[in-house]
Amino acid sequence: MVLAACAALTACSPQPKSESKRDTTHYLPTIVSLNPCADAILAEVTRRPGQLLALSHYSADPRAASMDAAKAAQYPKTRGTLEEVLALHPDVVVDGTFIPPATAKAYERLGLRLETLGIASTVEESRAQIRALAALAGNPAKGEALIKRIDTALAAAAPADRATIPALVWEPGGIVPGDSTLIAELLRRTGFTNFAAARGLGQADQLPLERVLADPPRVILAAGSDRALQHPALTHLKATTRAPLDPRLLYCAGPTIIPAAKRLAEVRRTLSPLPLAGGAGGGHVAATRMASK
Repeated sequence: MVLAACAALTACSPQPKSESKRDTTHYLPTIVSLNPCADAILAEVTRRPGQLLALSHYSADPRAASMDAAKAAQYPKTRGTLEEVLALHPDVVVDGTFIPPATAKAYERLGLRLETLGIASTVEESRAQIRALAALAGNPAKGEALIKRIDTALAAAAPADRATIPALVWEPGGIVPGDSTLIAELLRRTGFTNFAAARGLGQADQLPLERVLADPPRVILAAGSDRALQHPALTHLKATTRAPLDPRLLYCAGPTIIPAAKRLAEVRRTLSPLPLAGGAGGGHVAATRMASK
């Protein structure tokens, strides 16, 4: 059905590139990104203007974007329909791994190269993704420059002491991250432990408010807001620091690691360097006020 509709459009076929252009060492493939995490990386490793033809529509929404709004505003956006993509005449389309098979097959039949980007669950996987996209864009040096910035941010976010502090990353609905996730690694790198994983919870499991009150963590990182996160009962946990965490820092790797590590380090540095024995690990009420700023 999609291909039939596409065939009816005169602009639906990719424009052929001249062989002489492809053979030159300075040729850079044009790219359309349909993945918000790829958006942020490609904006760093491609050359502007002209090589990155469009970003996903997610990057037009500040609530969903994984990149700076001012940088995202420099690019056109697409909702990713086959007709929209083909009208841009890209050499390469970058999408997530959940792309419908029929769409992937349509790209193949129409002569477009499709590359997919999975969810990076470690910093090392993120480095590999950056290098792959930078190589795709013909700019490996820009990929290495981004990796250097990430590594510098991680080094700056490392705690000054070896004490680890239990922290609960709590999303709306009581959702928690598993231990095999990027945010869990960032917690470890910034001096925290994954409170939920230590209690046997995995990715996207739920931790009800009642359990939090019965067994409070030293830190609650509130990613988003709902009535549970704002519940008055939490104010009675005097030894628990509550700090906001932008939910956009949870879903993508690449350059998103930099502000995520910085935010976690900011919270960590407001806390007592040595956790006290028992319960939530102790703490200062003043730290709660400082971390919530």
